[in-house]
Amino acid sequence: MKHQILLFSILFLGIFFSCNNDCTDTVINTTSLENEYGCTNTKYQMDIDLSDNYMIVRNQLDFTEFVTGSCQPSIDFLKYDLVIGKKGLTSGNESIEYELIENCETGNLNLLVTFFQNIATVAPNLTYHVLIPKMRSEQELNTEIIIKY
Repeated sequence: MKHQILLFSILFLGIFFSCNNDCTDTVINTTSLENEYGCTNTKYQMDIDLSDNYMIVRNQLDFTEFVTGSCQPSIDFLKYDLVIGKKGLTSGNESIEYELIENCETGNLNLLVTFFQNIATVAPNLTYHVLIPKMRSEQELNTEIIIKY
C-alpha cells in the first residue's frame, strides 16, 4: 500500500508539473500612424532609406532624422516603438496586415508582415510600418515578410 501511494504521488506530480510547463504565445495588439495620428496612404507617402529591410525607431529624434514624407506626427515614444521598413514587390499591392506575437518562452517578438498582392504589373517599393507597444530593453524583434496573391 505504501508503495502504491508513493507511485501515485510521483505520477500525479509528474503530470501536474508537465502541464504547468506549457505556455502559449501571445498575440499583441498593434496600431498604425493612420489610426493614431491621421496619416494617409503611408505605404506611398512615407519613405525611409532602406532596401528590403526594417528598423525600430524608438524616439522622435530618430523618426525625424530617418523618416521622410507627408506624415510627420509627434509620436508618443513612451508608449510605442515604430517598426518601419521597405519592401520591393513584383506586382501591385492591395493591402498590408501585421501580426505581432510574443514568444512565451523567450519573451521575444515576432512580427508577421503580410503583403496582399494583385496582378497589376506595377512593381512598387513600399514603406510598411506598425506601432508596437514599447519594447523592453532585453526584448528582440524578428520580422517575417509574407507575400500572398
